[in-house]
Amino acid sequence: MNRYFLFILFLSYSSFAQQIQISGVIKDTQNRGIESASVVVSDKKQHTLTYTYTDENGNYSLDFEKEDNASIIITVSSLGFYKKENQTELNSKSNYKLNFTLEENSEVLKEVVIESHQKIKIDRDTTTIKVASFSNKTEQTIEDILKKLPGIEILSDGSIKAHGKPIDKLLIEGDDLFDKNYKILSKNLDAKVLDAVQIIDNFEDNPILKKLSGSDKVALNLKLKADKQNIWFGNVTAGAGVVSENRWKESLNLGLLKKNIKLFYLADYNNSGEKATDQISQASIELNSFGEDRIEKTAKNFFNINSNENSSFSKSQSIFNKAFFNSLSFTKKIKPNIILRGVGYFANDHQIQDSFSETVFNIQPNPITNTEISNYGGNKTLSSGELELKYFINEKNYLTNIFIYKNNNNKINADLFFNESQVDQYSNDRNETFYNHLNHTYKLSETKVLINYMYFGNDRIAQKSSIISPLLNTFLNTEADAKIRQNANYKVQYFGVKSKLVSTYKKLEHLLGLQFESNDEILKNNFFINENQNSDYTNFSNLKQNVATLENGLRYNFNNHIDFTGSLNLIQNNFKSNFNSYVESIINPRIALNLKRYRFGNINISYSENSNLPEINYLASNFQLSDYRSFKKGSDYEGLLKNKLLHFSHTYFNDVKRFSLNTNFLYINSAKNYNTESSINENFNFSTYFLADGGESYNGSFSIVNYFRKLKTATKLETSQNWSVNPMKVNSDTFSNAENYFSSYKFSATTYFSFPLNFDFGFNYNFFKSKFMEIASKNETKDAFINANYSISKNWLAEINSTFYQMNNQNYSFVNAIINYTPSESRFSYRLIANNLVNENEFTLISVNDFTTYKSSINLVPRYLLLTIKYRF
Repeated sequence: MNRYFLFILFLSYSSFAQQIQISGVIKDTQNRGIESASVVVSDKKQHTLTYTYTDENGNYSLDFEKEDNASIIITVSSLGFYKKENQTELNSKSNYKLNFTLEENSEVLKEVVIESHQKIKIDRDTTTIKVASFSNKTEQTIEDILKKLPGIEILSDGSIKAHGKPIDKLLIEGDDLFDKNYKILSKNLDAKVLDAVQIIDNFEDNPILKKLSGSDKVALNLKLKADKQNIWFGNVTAGAGVVSENRWKESLNLGLLKKNIKLFYLADYNNSGEKATDQISQASIELNSFGEDRIEKTAKNFFNINSNENSSFSKSQSIFNKAFFNSLSFTKKIKPNIILRGVGYFANDHQIQDSFSETVFNIQPNPITNTEISNYGGNKTLSSGELELKYFINEKNYLTNIFIYKNNNNKINADLFFNESQVDQYSNDRNETFYNHLNHTYKLSETKVLINYMYFGNDRIAQKSSIISPLLNTFLNTEADAKIRQNANYKVQYFGVKSKLVSTYKKLEHLLGLQFESNDEILKNNFFINENQNSDYTNFSNLKQNVATLENGLRYNFNNHIDFTGSLNLIQNNFKSNFNSYVESIINPRIALNLKRYRFGNINISYSENSNLPEINYLASNFQLSDYRSFKKGSDYEGLLKNKLLHFSHTYFNDVKRFSLNTNFLYINSAKNYNTESSINENFNFSTYFLADGGESYNGSFSIVNYFRKLKTATKLETSQNWSVNPMKVNSDTFSNAENYFSSYKFSATTYFSFPLNFDFGFNYNFFKSKFMEIASKNETKDAFINANYSISKNWLAEINSTFYQMNNQNYSFVNAIINYTPSESRFSYRLIANNLVNENEFTLISVNDFTTYKSSINLVPRYLLLTIKYRF
């Protein structure tokens, strides 16, 4: 394999072929230009040389290199027209003018599949889904609609997948307003404004890269109703609790869609459990060998106060939170080739959470049990802004710059009883972040593109924590009521430049990249006992890196369905860790085989080896407080973390038939990893990180979606299986393997009956098992749900949502009811929500992992009625 990668590294090629330009216009028999017609140039062996699409007037232009005495075939096609071919002998000329007239084809083309009333239409890489055919009129937001559309999946955190891949963008009428923060749009925009959703495969936002290399990204485009174009539109909602518990919901949607400007204002204030700050995306790292990269690095909190939230069911049932969210976004075409996008948002969550938990450490010779009664109060504020400029300078130059600023403050007060001892906790975190990404794409020729990327960022967390704990004070030999303070600062600051030359030659694509990055991380924490500094638990760690990377890769396209990709990254890292200097030379290889657009779907098989430096918290020289009863310590630098990954995926989507298959398998072998050596007693946990042989994990998932036309029911069956083995030391001088197994089985179905009554229903089964030091722990959970919606009349719609849980021999049931009233010829609509009708007041969940069994009981939101009035304009 090493020989093969060395071959990739030094692979190069050159061509002395003549540059040819072909241009013309594609028209129909009525002499009208045909927009988006495909123009493909191939040689006699049917090898594609280049391709393009016509503009709105039917014009096209393309360039390519030819060999002497070449003969080419030009194929022109468009939806609804007969395909036309032209064979041309090229001579000494460099410019050719070729026009085509296409005749209309009245037959149904294979390129387009249309259900009755055109529910789903497929045109090349774009699948258009009319949402009216999949709606039962109960949907309130765009996210509610997307959950019901074929080929689209909403994950538990609100992120979106389409055709099995995380989406790159969520567009509105072809424009991007929110970039990575698209959850702001999907969770807040009124569902009533949506007409259709387009799934765009092989999506590429960069117009120069779009013509050079194939993309594997996917995007969604929201098509709004025609009466929402070129006018101000939106809605305002006001809601208040009725009779019982004080509840409220106020929101505002305001939008403007015009040719040269799009603007959205979204605001929401409620106490229904949803968190405003969860809608803001985290930093992202995207490495795209043949496209643009994005690198954002983050600092980390080291002292944590747990809220003991339960994620097993709806947040409206278990989260006591006041949420306020405010966002303004716009995109403006300053000139036809200059686009400015901006977004600003402010989010605040004020959460109160009470809980009881019991933790059992299943270790030899005697297990240890701890109990905790917690009263958690948190106030989290996040304000941020983004500004992006896209400048299509000319046909050879494309420039983008994104600047991102975030300011995040988080205050937590948590009083608790730990093993009947009172502990008072307080934490105040201030987090300030900015990132900048500058990308310049330059087309050297029709087969060569240079991508230049300059990036820098700064992320800093200043954390002040204080604890009054008799147990901790006894351990530290101080007064029982002494206040312990820890002031921690973590800063990561970096700057980098990266240049990539992407070249194509017939079936081969080649990448040669060079990157330099300077990265400085500082972790500093001071530990005080009654204002007196204690050096035993004070840390200062510094990790300063200067990294040079040579990236070499290729992609060989055997045909339109099969390609092979290989890459080899050579990394030279000169770094200082706690004032000691080191040099590491790293080789990270990767190979992948892709089978695309076959009748059986898409298959990807990849293998990679990765070596990298440990995070700075693994290098802390002293113990530091990570929560009110836990201390963690790092070690001196001992070497690189190393792992091997093998990944297999198979996806098949037939949106028209509403059928899909999705299979994933991932194997990770951690050759070297930072393991823990833990000392646990009744009151404290001390953990030390050190480099040792790692473990391995197997992760598999499978899902199948099928629509039964005779039953008018869509079903989904899915399962996931996860195994892991990790060596660790716990109250012992020898390693023991922590073995974990988790399996999940889910079934769900949705009916699309023509009569007024329809259902969503399903069930879940989860099984957990862990084994450590010959002690085995097991746990299983079951739940089922059935939601019914009944159209009482044209104006009245009723919903009943029921969920049933069986956990640890305990049964729980939740019933919510909703009545919607929309008067005819009125801009007003009314909605009455009854939450938790059976008034469940407590929920207990048990989880197992490694050597720990964790039991948590939380209070639930009591029964309430909420009446909302919405006015649409």
